[in-house]
Amino acid sequence: MTLEHILQQLHCNADIEAAVYKQIRANENSIQEKAKFAYAGELPEFPLCKWDPLTRLSVVIYLLLQKAEEYRAVEIPDPIILNTFRDVSLRANLYFEKTKKAGISEADVIWFRHLMNVNIFKIGSLQFQPFEMIYLNEETLGEAYMQFSQAQKIKLPAGTPVINCHVQQGTDLCKRSVEASFSEALTFFHQYYSSLDFKAFLCYSWLLYPPMMKLLKENSNIKYFAEKFTIISSCSDSEQAEQYLFSGYSKHTTSLQKTWSQDKTYFGYAYGIIEN
Repeated sequence: MTLEHILQQLHCNADIEAAVYKQIRANENSIQEKAKFAYAGELPEFPLCKWDPLTRLSVVIYLLLQKAEEYRAVEIPDPIILNTFRDVSLRANLYFEKTKKAGISEADVIWFRHLMNVNIFKIGSLQFQPFEMIYLNEETLGEAYMQFSQAQKIKLPAGTPVINCHVQQGTDLCKRSVEASFSEALTFFHQYYSSLDFKAFLCYSWLLYPPMMKLLKENSNIKYFAEKFTIISSCSDSEQAEQYLFSGYSKHTTSLQKTWSQDKTYFGYAYGIIEN
């Protein structure tokens, strides 16, 4: 892949594409040097986080040229590689909507570590990554963030191979798309990670929070998605809900946004699994 091909396939808006192309071509040696240690060190203190937003985005896109070859080295098909890489343009476009400038945030830089580690894949409408079962409790986090039953921890012990599921901003969660993604993901991981016996899909998200289900219509796509999971724990942390509800993606005020302004107790964070 070339820089021109990557930029074309990412589907950034024209202003972002032009700004990144100009930045890389005008400062190619500097961008190349920055790319070598952009993700050095420990999370979340990556050097890339300290640079200006356009440099962050330019370095990430420059690194995609290398990462494309690493994905190909493990025989991942090009359509999945490009679909996966479009998370960069999604976040860059959202950043542009908020700031009217080309770039990405520090949080985006930290999230893209998964791309740099070649262990996240966009399959259909959802993102998936090979993972190990983890319990977000005091033993793991050092604080009592969530509580899990002993029976659950015995049934699916920490460290068990699982497939982590992520929902991007604006993802199509209609029944057909969701079912296709999970089905294709199972086939994908059986083929490309055949040495691992994945026991479940897991997802931790504001979309799964049980009290919020009371606000949704029976034919809600969010509700359909959430009810695929068995909820094994939840908490009242609504930070992610606020982030997504007011990200700038929505073009009009939604019913969930209106409810947020009136009663935030409907929003939180939940952990769900689908056993294979």
